[in-house]
Amino acid sequence: MRRGAREELEQRTQDIDRERPEWNAREIEEELASRASVAYGAWVEETPELTSRLRAVQRWRGAGARGLEAKRAQLLFPYAWPLGERQRAELEPAYSPSSRPTSGSWRLFLYNCGPDVLRELRIQLDGSDVGYSPFLGTGRFAEVKWQAVEPIKRRLLEAAPDPVSTHSLEVEFVLAKGTRRGTLGGTLQLDSRQGWVGFDAGDGRVKEIE
Repeated sequence: MRRGAREELEQRTQDIDRERPEWNAREIEEELASRASVAYGAWVEETPELTSRLRAVQRWRGAGARGLEAKRAQLLFPYAWPLGERQRAELEPAYSPSSRPTSGSWRLFLYNCGPDVLRELRIQLDGSDVGYSPFLGTGRFAEVKWQAVEPIKRRLLEAAPDPVSTHSLEVEFVLAKGTRRGTLGGTLQLDSRQGWVGFDAGDGRVKEIE
């Protein structure tokens, strides 16, 4: 697909998102067919898998409506970030990811990518506690144990009309030897067939999970 067509789809997605912020990814994807029919047709031909198109819509939504503050925020280096199994294996060669042939990751980890040790790390998913670590060193991982909490696991894995669902992630921690508190908040994307596929920090930082 031509670059211009992709840019048109991204811009149209952000226009729709501003007009109808309550719409899910499937509704926006359907609206693109009428607002950018030529670009949409080329996109469908190149990307016939619906879930892949919905993931692209989520990325385009997250990239828009940020303004100058978002551009500045992209320069900030976070203290922690959610990653998947293959991403963990790239950073920690001794770790062996599962052999499932998916583009996302069913296991989710919080990575300390900052210069300080994080203490009293508390992780919430959709408002429910899914992890705690009293100490997380630089370059180390803490697992988001959503599959260990049966009510959360059952709710997240329930079949839904939209193959890609969004879930809030909230992380609190203490750093600088207990003198400062830090937070990480944003929206995770869960693909019902691929696992966790992306994270939007809400400030311009949007990354895939794999």
